[in-house]
Amino acid sequence: MKLASLTKSIQLIDLLGNHPQGLSLSEISATLGFPKSTVHHMLRTLLPHEYVYQFPETKRYGLGYKFLEISRGILNNIDVRRVAHNHLRILQEQTKETVQLATLRRGRFIYIDKIDASDGLSLVTHIGYSTEPHAAAGGKVLLAEMRAEDIRQIYPDKYLKPYGKNTITRFEDLLEELARIKRQGYAIDDEEYYEGVRCVAAPIRAGGRIEAALSVTGSIFTMTKERIQGQLIDLAKTTAAEISAELRW
Repeated sequence: MKLASLTKSIQLIDLLGNHPQGLSLSEISATLGFPKSTVHHMLRTLLPHEYVYQFPETKRYGLGYKFLEISRGILNNIDVRRVAHNHLRILQEQTKETVQLATLRRGRFIYIDKIDASDGLSLVTHIGYSTEPHAAAGGKVLLAEMRAEDIRQIYPDKYLKPYGKNTITRFEDLLEELARIKRQGYAIDDEEYYEGVRCVAAPIRAGGRIEAALSVTGSIFTMTKERIQGQLIDLAKTTAAEISAELRW
């Protein structure tokens, strides 16, 4: 009985994590298929411990600030983030674009660090933001050296969700793109995730395997194809190699 309650609480937390604007008790009940009384009991249990927060204006429920404390502890223990951060800062100063660090966990592409451009493009991504990897340059870098059968486990029905106007949506085309990325050592996202946005990414290695992806992201007007080829690919690859070298120790 206790295990069942724990499972329901985890489902509740997962649901709220996907709705940053919050949900009403009725919406939670309808989505999860739990009686309102059950949902109310779970919320009342989680609220005092700050795992759940109730917005005063709307009375909707969202994740509480306790998860910020937990996530901060997790992030501080990720070696690649600690080693990479100063390199990311320098790269951002060199490029004047948004620089991000991401990794792959259970088939999801997750941002673990980010330095925004001070006067550049504003992106909805944030530390902890997760998405499917196939449409992002960093995601493709992280997939590039995986076995085809492992990639199929991420996309069991071979469905690739379209995000931007140039998203690769055929599974066979994705495998071809990943083979090319593996050969060249970098990936480009040309309006594949967001329209009007380009990104270049390079792999960070630890122990001989790709541990994370570093990316430079900006508007198609500042990140022209000529600038990507003439400057940004080299900067991204050089910075990723410097981080990788520090991770050896």
